[in-house]
Amino acid sequence: MKHIVIIIATFMMSLSLLEIDPVGKIAKANAAKERAEEAFSNGNFEKVIVHYTYLLDSLNYESPKAELNRAHAYFQLKDTVNAFDAYRRVSDAANSQLKSKAMLQMGNLSEMQKEYESALSFYKEALKADPTNNKARYNYELLKKKVQEQDKENQDQNQDQNQDQKDQEKQDQKNKEQQNKENKDSENQKKDENQEKSQEDKKSEEQQQKDDAEKQEGEQNEQDKGREQEQKDKQQQEQKEGEEKKEGKEKEMSPSTKQKLEEMNISEEKAQMILEALRNKESQYFQQLRKKATERPESGKPDW
Repeated sequence: MKHIVIIIATFMMSLSLLEIDPVGKIAKANAAKERAEEAFSNGNFEKVIVHYTYLLDSLNYESPKAELNRAHAYFQLKDTVNAFDAYRRVSDAANSQLKSKAMLQMGNLSEMQKEYESALSFYKEALKADPTNNKARYNYELLKKKVQEQDKENQDQNQDQNQDQKDQEKQDQKNKEQQNKENKDSENQKKDENQEKSQEDKKSEEQQQKDDAEKQEGEQNEQDKGREQEQKDKQQQEQKEGEEKKEGKEKEMSPSTKQKLEEMNISEEKAQMILEALRNKESQYFQQLRKKATERPESGKPDW
């Protein structure tokens, strides 16, 4: 801020003096150049800028060399914005050497900002303006090699990235196939387990049905045996009662048996044979009844 105030004050004073003394302008310009060059030699770049600004802006002195030196002072103070603008103004100079130096510095500033394409372009313009500018040639070749190596490195890196991506995609596909295989195996295993379980359930159901049928048949056989035994006991009881009744009748008829036989003109031997035949018939009849009782009645039909 202090420098700006000094520059403005000096500028205002110089305008007033120039209107009065044109001869004094030349003397002041020479004095400003001497002070600027002395400050530059001493490395006092802030004063360099003050004196050259007074010379170029206040005195309106046209000097591409002075403009280039002011640009160098800005560059030394790391004021890259003002430095670049000052070098750009010199790049239009008629002096090819000054133009080449300005282009060289614009290339340096661009390279510092990693604007490599712009820097190469400025270095080429510097060589066009002055082919003997070895610094421009060296910087151009060095930066060109650096850019080529960087491009190759980027290309290799891209190839590595592409290869890594392909490898990753291949691995992902392999993992996907493995996962699909595991899922399919799991589904098949589950299906087999369900099928085995279904078969086991079916066997269990069939066995249960068989057990129920056997149980039902056993119960039916027990019932049939019970009915057969009951029928047999009933027949035996009836037979016993019949025999007891018959014996009672025979005993009751015993006193008159001979008399009746005589009346019927039947001998005792013949009567005994007839009686024996009747007993045989009766025995056959009871046997037939027992046989019919052991036969299982047809389904849906009564036992009688």
